[in-house]
Amino acid sequence: MESKCEQGKTASQEKDEESLIQRLISRQAALVVAVLMSLVAVFGAPPDAVGAHANQIDSNPSPRSELDTSPDRVIIWFSEPIEESFSTISVLNSAAERVDLGDPARDPSEPSAMSVGLPQLENGTYTVVWKNLSAVDGHKVIGSFVFAVGEPLSAGAQISESEQPLLQSVADPWLRWLVFLGITTVIGGLIFELVVGIPAIYGDRSRESWQTAGAEISARWSRYAWAGLGVTVLAIVGQLLQQVSVLTDTSVFAPDAGTLRSVALDSGWGRLWSYRFVTAMGIGVLFSLARQSSKARKPSEQSEPGNDDADYDSEAGLIGDSIFGQLAAIAGIVFLLLISMSSHNAASPADIKMLAIANDIVYLTAAAVWLGGVFYMALAVPIALRELGGAETSSLLRITIPRFTVLALISAAILVTTGIFSTYMQVTVPAATVTPYGWFLIGKLTLIGPLFAFAAYNGFRLAKKFGTGSELKFDRSLLVEATIAVLVFGSVGWLASLEPGRQYAGRTGIGVADATSFETESEGTRFSVKINPAKVGENDVIIRITKPTGEAIENAVDVRIRLKFLDDDLGEPLVSLEDTGAGIWRLNDAPLNISGNYQAEVVVQRPDAFDSRTAFRFNAQSAATAADTIKPDADTAAVLFGADMMVIGGLVVLLGFRGNIAPSIFGRVRGRNGFVVPGTALALAGVLLVLNVQVLRLGFTDDLRNPYPPTAESVAMGEPVYTNSCASCHGVGGRGDGKAGFGLPKPPADLYVHVPLHSDSILFEFIRDGIVKSGMPAQSGILTDDEMWHLVNFLRASFEEQ
Repeated sequence: MESKCEQGKTASQEKDEESLIQRLISRQAALVVAVLMSLVAVFGAPPDAVGAHANQIDSNPSPRSELDTSPDRVIIWFSEPIEESFSTISVLNSAAERVDLGDPARDPSEPSAMSVGLPQLENGTYTVVWKNLSAVDGHKVIGSFVFAVGEPLSAGAQISESEQPLLQSVADPWLRWLVFLGITTVIGGLIFELVVGIPAIYGDRSRESWQTAGAEISARWSRYAWAGLGVTVLAIVGQLLQQVSVLTDTSVFAPDAGTLRSVALDSGWGRLWSYRFVTAMGIGVLFSLARQSSKARKPSEQSEPGNDDADYDSEAGLIGDSIFGQLAAIAGIVFLLLISMSSHNAASPADIKMLAIANDIVYLTAAAVWLGGVFYMALAVPIALRELGGAETSSLLRITIPRFTVLALISAAILVTTGIFSTYMQVTVPAATVTPYGWFLIGKLTLIGPLFAFAAYNGFRLAKKFGTGSELKFDRSLLVEATIAVLVFGSVGWLASLEPGRQYAGRTGIGVADATSFETESEGTRFSVKINPAKVGENDVIIRITKPTGEAIENAVDVRIRLKFLDDDLGEPLVSLEDTGAGIWRLNDAPLNISGNYQAEVVVQRPDAFDSRTAFRFNAQSAATAADTIKPDADTAAVLFGADMMVIGGLVVLLGFRGNIAPSIFGRVRGRNGFVVPGTALALAGVLLVLNVQVLRLGFTDDLRNPYPPTAESVAMGEPVYTNSCASCHGVGGRGDGKAGFGLPKPPADLYVHVPLHSDSILFEFIRDGIVKSGMPAQSGILTDDEMWHLVNFLRASFEEQ
């Protein structure tokens, strides 16, 4: 074949080149073995014990609680929706006898909650044992906690949280790795042929040797793609067998037929598994048809030489140019979508779940396009050298590499932006990097650095030296790049198998303070407040009050605190602390009964000064389980997704200006408008999303919650608002005796009576919307929301605590 391109070569040169090609092929085989050995060395360490996925986040009764009377049910809330058929709760007495009613059921309106009924329990300590199967990622979790009825917890009661294994099974990350690797080989290769190979090889119809070599490369690659698809199908089947094995505690090689059928057909995870399996088989059928179609076709002669924007009709010799090949690529992207629907991002909070899934599919597609293209190039270069020789291969690479470099750069940029979104969703806070998930994420980023470096080296340095003997060096560098890509997929398999970093960190207390402290100075008083342990249950509150000079305030008449639950109005009163001397006041066993966000309001009364006050907010979690302590913020996630859209839209616009690439993707879609218009629309949609989150808030159902703690500053800002807008009716003293109130349908309310009866949100609504029947006018459009919230704090401070 080489003689077609380099007639002047001697027999000795041909022999040397053939020997070089053989060494190249041998090196490829050795590198494949090295990749597998590296994966075992890097990722094959035995797992430690850590948590899984659908963890307990709350329960009623709470873990370690001591109840006066017997509850009628045990309710447990989990961090993800669960499969009812494979989840259960049982309650045991101190003799390990089951005492519940045997009716565990998932809440029909809340798929992440499950309960079991109880009879009238005798006094004693009881252990709740639960197990579940996540409806999202199919992971099994087991846990337990204790509570007592009518007496303190038994001294020997098990009160520590059960540890979970690091992995669903030892095979889980490897199976995921094989799925990612196999499907990427197919999708990436097909897209490479469609976007890069076909226009490069058939752009100049006078290069018949290129077309012959291209057909040989495509045929050889198709064998690897078939193998990759077969590995993908086998790995998918292995995932089902693994799931049955985990649920039944039996060997993966002897699955229970009934459980296997139930998992595959009756569970949410199983239905997605079935869709993936059918899609993989469909890809196989389409790929087989594409191979058969490519064997019967010849290169088209309709295009003029040198026309990069040529129509590539059905007579091309590469598999990717067949309509069946293109349909197989589309089916591959559908397969990636199905993977995304059972990923960690699919278990995101409901209001950002669709954004997270969309981000996942874009991320996986970009990875498949780039890294699958690298695999294809690593296979193609030695075949091209053998079929065409060095000079012709250099000419072909000078056309091919710029096209692939643009595609790879766009894919890499998308991987960076979507990767930032996924990292935020699964890690959220820096402290969560010190987790098994975080360490593997760091390992993945460590691998991606050299991957980017080699890609840049290949595309921008070696590509400029083609024709000077750099082809073999380029091939070796490609093999290194492909090897790193395989390792990256290995880390992705592990990340998909591990508990998200934020969930693990929250559950184990990483980055979560053992107490809440707050210091500030207000109205001539310096406050130092500590709430310990700031968790559900009994808490100790210590407040130290001093003058700005640091001298203790020892003549305070009273120091009071209100620990107010922000998500609901529970009517918490102000409670006085005990003076222990030296300006230190203490309150023992202050109850925090519900996990969530609290507001601490502190008021100091002194005989020689006006009352001073401060407030701050903190989060109280269950002392036993806090898997949802760290949550991604919906607004932040939406802003990051909008940034994704802007970047991807901008890249699509850039692609539209690359005239030698854009037409080859959609065939007859001509000109820049085929990419510039949709790219611009996508980028503008991202801008609008960010603008809506930050400013407009259209379609958002924000909680009506006071954004301002009732600090002295906030109260002071609310006082003139009251004077100007309220005092004329309600009176300066708030007794409802203002002159403007006479003649109204109803007398103005006595604020000393009515303010303590209503929550902040209700008071805000009264101010904003008015009370038509009593003649109170609405202030919406007159006062800003901030002014109304400061007014609420003034009302609360002035007319509730006297």
